[in-house]
Amino acid sequence: MASNLQGNSTTSTSFNENALNAADKAFKLLTTGPEPLSVDGCLIGHGVPQRSIELGELKALLLAPGAEDELKDAVWAHLVRRSRCDGPAWVIGCVGVAMPGLKNLASRTSRGCPAHVVDDIVSEMVTYFVAQLRRIDLDRPNILPRLLLWAKKGALRVRARELASIEICADLPEPVALDTEPFMVLAEAVRCRVITSDEAKLINATRLEGQALRAYAGRLGMPADRLYKRRRAAEARLARAIEEGQVSVSCDGPASNLAC
Repeated sequence: MASNLQGNSTTSTSFNENALNAADKAFKLLTTGPEPLSVDGCLIGHGVPQRSIELGELKALLLAPGAEDELKDAVWAHLVRRSRCDGPAWVIGCVGVAMPGLKNLASRTSRGCPAHVVDDIVSEMVTYFVAQLRRIDLDRPNILPRLLLWAKKGALRVRARELASIEICADLPEPVALDTEPFMVLAEAVRCRVITSDEAKLINATRLEGQALRAYAGRLGMPADRLYKRRRAAEARLARAIEEGQVSVSCDGPASNLAC
């Protein structure tokens, strides 16, 4: 069964310096120069050239209109086995060969999202894709479509979480946006013990400054899932405290600096 996920992306989404862009750059470095990452065509069969084929050329062969599903599965079975046995370069090689499908998937799952949400969606998408390289059943057909379905699952999981959190922020009373700086609202919430200083810094970094939550979690050495839950709970408490008048949001209300 052919998959439309392997086609080129037709959207205008720009992924800047996120995980997908970084993987694309790494793939290009691995497939250029005097010793590009290559496969032996003799081990693939199915009509491919019986010689060494660098992965950029191999990707082009898979994208050709006449490429059959049997050829695609033979190539992907070989690539996945190399990723399991021959180190990180082959993991990057798999991501690079799947790049057209991954970019298409990223464009569709992140459409309409803020830039920092796009970064988190793409990061989780790549994480799910790579994780499945170790687990995917190579004896079943449609290897790449099944890898992309797992990547889609990761992307949609993050999208749902992020957009739910944004909706919480959108439900905050109007004076928060009109009468004072959001940072001061966070400082006031810390003073009132509605949220902790760490929670305020998390919301400030990933909401007001637009840092990717996964990158922020990496710097703290914490699982991103834990920070998602912590931020969502803190924002829910903050919204409730503002609505009930527990946290002052006026310009002349007391506020303290966040703890360092």
